[in-house]
Amino acid sequence: MGKFITWVACGLLALAPVAGGILLDRLVGTSVLFTLIACLLAALYLLGTFVPTAPLFGRTTRVRNTPGRFALTFDDGPAPRFTPAISRLLAERGHRATFFVLGTHANEYPHLLRQVLEDGHEIANHGFDHHLLAFSPPSSVRAQLLATEQAIATAAGRPPVRLFRAPHGVRSPWLDHTLGRLGYRVCSWNGHIVDTAKPGVATIVERACRHLRPGATLLLHDGDGSARGGDRRQTVHALHAILDEAERRGLRSVSLSSLVEPPLRGPSGARAAPVSCGAAVEALPVLELERHGPRGETGLARVGHPLENGDGEPLAGEEEEAQAQPD
Repeated sequence: MGKFITWVACGLLALAPVAGGILLDRLVGTSVLFTLIACLLAALYLLGTFVPTAPLFGRTTRVRNTPGRFALTFDDGPAPRFTPAISRLLAERGHRATFFVLGTHANEYPHLLRQVLEDGHEIANHGFDHHLLAFSPPSSVRAQLLATEQAIATAAGRPPVRLFRAPHGVRSPWLDHTLGRLGYRVCSWNGHIVDTAKPGVATIVERACRHLRPGATLLLHDGDGSARGGDRRQTVHALHAILDEAERRGLRSVSLSSLVEPPLRGPSGARAAPVSCGAAVEALPVLELERHGPRGETGLARVGHPLENGDGEPLAGEEEEAQAQPD
């Protein structure tokens, strides 16, 4: 179900008890008592459905406020035009991220998932086709998760970490319970960067830096869940400045799974080692990236040089911009 249809359907569903309350007040002669109760129930339903951090339909996983550590997360990938540049930039700067990927994209671009893992990042579950889950029954939710898990395991050679982010953060009353039975935890994020709206590089940077602090989870996008090939160049360009500001504040991005509380359990049942709260704040190891091509060229943006996609070709629109700038 698409975003617009979901909004309309949820709105109509919320209006049903309100109409019932109005009718009941007229029949019983209780002024607006039942109408107010119905309005409260409708508001709570909409809050639980559309506000990712609302605890009404279950609490999202808690993230520790670990000194010097925060989590960069990327949704809707992998995408050949943008995921490689993002992954390599983070690795070169000694940062790690969590990529919430779609099963359809994992099937289409398995080599990108392998590159993300080779660059030191982790892969989590974002559903198979970006279907909004407000009205999906438990059986459909399970099918979405398991199909994505299989696609990731086939592409990357290992299953994703047991973290799930619902498309657009939209939830249902039974989503948390269904995920829990499969060993997953629901993840949210801090603030509203909304880089998918392409508000401009400066705006993305400003919104992201507004929430840069220990224990924060930032949501950006390396792909397009609508399958329309959305342009994420602004996100790629903004990431440089976001990392600059994070480092100025003494912050490093780490995998989200290392910050969740209680710690995740691995496939064997062993708990993942969390980041120590007393650990010194230092750069994570910078990975060797020469496997991606002759370096100085990992596909990262340099002044006067275009970004590159996964095949080493300049992104559409970047080559012309680069030629207009002197080296």
